[in-house]
Amino acid sequence: MVYSTYNSSNEIEDGVLLGRTSTPPRIPIYVKQADFLRHCLIVGTTGSGKTSLAMKLANELKRYGASVVLDWYGEYSRVGDYIVDVGVGEPVAIPIEDPLDAVFLLEEVLDLSSPQAYLLAKLLKKPKDLERVIDLIETYEPEARWEVETKASLMRKVSLLLKYGKVFKVVQPSEVDRLVEFSKGRLTVFNLSNLKTLELRRLVALGVLNAVKYLKERGVFKDSVFVVVEEAHNVMAKSKFLQKYLAEVRKLGIGLIVVTQSPAGLDYEIMNNTNIKVVKALKSADDISAISKSMNLDAKVASLINKLGYNEAVVEAPSLIEPILIELT
Repeated sequence: MVYSTYNSSNEIEDGVLLGRTSTPPRIPIYVKQADFLRHCLIVGTTGSGKTSLAMKLANELKRYGASVVLDWYGEYSRVGDYIVDVGVGEPVAIPIEDPLDAVFLLEEVLDLSSPQAYLLAKLLKKPKDLERVIDLIETYEPEARWEVETKASLMRKVSLLLKYGKVFKVVQPSEVDRLVEFSKGRLTVFNLSNLKTLELRRLVALGVLNAVKYLKERGVFKDSVFVVVEEAHNVMAKSKFLQKYLAEVRKLGIGLIVVTQSPAGLDYEIMNNTNIKVVKALKSADDISAISKSMNLDAKVASLINKLGYNEAVVEAPSLIEPILIELT
């Protein structure tokens, strides 16, 4: 037996039904909502059904708090209760308390070198300076020879964020509760598909994650928050920010549902910080190897991953003794 007696019940009051075991006696597999607060990873190739599963989870989990989706391609608008079309209308509020927080954020988003981050730290004296960072770089007079090339390269990277107009605004954390409206029972979708560059989408995605964290830290929002991060290999990649975020927010009642077609593109620590793993079909040998290592799959189970059907998945969860093949509902 690879499942606990917890799963043998036909109904779990505070859980989500993922599916049933693929072989008789077709036992229902539930996952408690509290387990999602220790994070969930969904992986699968394009067309495998990972987004449909994430939609289902976001809709079901909003019974226990607020659901938030960082929607990379505009796929969740039809299921959202409240849609924020980022890049259309009002800029998105990004809470920043200290200028060094702004430097760290841009260091993550733009993959800045150490000299570029150092120069940026010299220029940003207050959080609001982030909104006029291009002007600050342009007017800066280099004080050393190395700063000449650093200034030019920093300008090239930062221009990727602001060349398409103002899509974000910097606010103090105390203002976030007036600008970001989450409520229990509501699925809020941040549609990022209108943004022209990868860097802009990453900036807004990390800004929303910061806003959720600030609201919970300050006790403004009491209920749980479940955040779906689509295209996580683009948002997170090898991000130290997200490694730290995943570890810190568990105690705040924030659960991330990390969705990616490329687990090999995620840092190993990010995968290990997810308590629930749902593996849909993968074709790349690197991706299969990465997720198999993270889940400690034996060769027999790992060999199934490139053969999974649309409604099939290999699942690891706290209520299971070991990863098993299930048929999703």
